[in-house]
Amino acid sequence: MLASLGTSARASDVSGAGDPIAALRSYVQSIDAVQAAKLNPIPSGITISENDFIGDVYAPLQAFSLQLTAGQRQATKDLPKVAEAGSLMEFLQGGGHEEAPAAVPAPKGKGKAIKAKGTGAPVAATVVGSKVCLGCHADQAAAFADTLMGRLQQQGKMDCETCHGPGSAHVKAGGGRGVGGIISFRTNDDARTPEENNGLCLGCHDKGQRIMWPGSVHEERDLACTNCHTIMKAVSRKFQLQTAFEPDTCFQCHKDRRAQMFQSSHMPMREGKIVCSDCHNPHGSATASLLKKDTINAVCYTCHAEKRGPFLFEHEPVRENCDACHDPHGSVNQYSLKLVRQRLCTECHNLMHSADGNSGKGSAFTVGQSCQNCHTAVHGSNSPQGALLFR
Repeated sequence: MLASLGTSARASDVSGAGDPIAALRSYVQSIDAVQAAKLNPIPSGITISENDFIGDVYAPLQAFSLQLTAGQRQATKDLPKVAEAGSLMEFLQGGGHEEAPAAVPAPKGKGKAIKAKGTGAPVAATVVGSKVCLGCHADQAAAFADTLMGRLQQQGKMDCETCHGPGSAHVKAGGGRGVGGIISFRTNDDARTPEENNGLCLGCHDKGQRIMWPGSVHEERDLACTNCHTIMKAVSRKFQLQTAFEPDTCFQCHKDRRAQMFQSSHMPMREGKIVCSDCHNPHGSATASLLKKDTINAVCYTCHAEKRGPFLFEHEPVRENCDACHDPHGSVNQYSLKLVRQRLCTECHNLMHSADGNSGKGSAFTVGQSCQNCHTAVHGSNSPQGALLFR
């Protein structure tokens, strides 16, 4: 009986070779029949061992799996991989066949096409000259004439199309934003990426402090030149910044630094004595925090030269880093200290000035002006008593 069922299963394999699912269903039904035969009473004189049953059942299954695998290799040879479909569900819903993507309907309203960022196709155009541009952009040209780049244009050293690209297709199409492949530097223009627009600026401004721009913090964050600089009108006294006061340009992103500048102890930035670029190079630096010098101390010594030394007796935290004690952008403590002086000194020094030998944090020696009542030369000393930073 089992041998005959195995034979019928193999026969069903052959008959269902064209449809693997139907062949598998037929084989499972044959397995059910084998199990039913095992449960029925076996006539006397006939013995069936467990090994005989397993061999009869699983030997056809092994042959069927080999046959099904070979058929599937041929059947799926020309089918697309699942990764080529939008998702696994789309692949299965499509019956395992790749379907052509549905056409995206045109946006309603003004009929403007939606473009992916940085996918603006180049348009064949030729140079027409600035006089043609003045026919429509007289107001912009008048404002541009007051800028440094505008004066260069008047001297014949550059042209409108030096930055905006050839304009013949733009003029032929009747003008308009982005029409005719004209290059725009607007932040909401998705036709070009910040990197592409920055490349046009760096074509001329690739020297000096801007040589460190590739790989800088601002470049990695896709910051565009026009996020900080304005091109067509003069707003700031120097550098064509977006704001008249340079720190306000930086404060567009660094709002925490704006808050620090309004604390009681701060750098004289609000008073206009220094600006952010006196310490930082926004276009890139080889040091941390876009500093203009090799170290923080070197930046501080630009103004605080009297703290440089050399000193016979040095204060180690001062030699290591000014930021160990000071917050350069502002603080509620005197001299922009990170903490009040009683607490600041005791972070490193466990004082023993009290008469009973306890910690001196609350003693008469650490009130008022704190440790600096006696240890006044905290930045270093050349005095014979300078080992303890006395006067």
